[in-house]
Amino acid sequence: MRVGSGIAPILKYRQAGINVTFGCDGASSNDSQDLLEAIKIGSILHNVIDSDYQHWITPRQAVEMASLGGAKGLNLADKLGSLTVGKQADLVLYDLTNLSLLPRTDPIGLLILGRSTNIVNSAWVNGKQIIADGKVTTINVDDLRQELFNRSQWETKRKSETVAQIEAYYRTVMGL
Repeated sequence: MRVGSGIAPILKYRQAGINVTFGCDGASSNDSQDLLEAIKIGSILHNVIDSDYQHWITPRQAVEMASLGGAKGLNLADKLGSLTVGKQADLVLYDLTNLSLLPRTDPIGLLILGRSTNIVNSAWVNGKQIIADGKVTTINVDDLRQELFNRSQWETKRKSETVAQIEAYYRTVMGL
């Protein structure tokens, strides 16, 4: 949606047995790099296309699509994509007492369809813990924040040189 390239008919893809996944592919097409947001938007966007809610993607299906579906898409389902003995896995533990995940109903539904904020309690990547008790352990976040602030400025009207270079081509391809 960010780059205006259309909406893939993923409900039809899934009905045809085509593997579909959700992810964040880069900051130029998703500023927040928020996987939960990408899963939510990707799964509910299609509800307006098919009024039969029985065809809609459930939160559990969306999680499976983002994990195992991604591994299948990379042809790595034998090594990644599920918590299975012998597979590589990154792991995130969420704080289920966080207000954005209450009242206690369906934790997967709340996680995917809610607006979860500051809910990560712990995370491990390649066996190394990178978040403990809600705090990043691998870098000084305050120093990073200050460095990013110091090296940037608010520019709401600036046009990127890259955009200027490809704009004519883009407009032709998009029929504009």
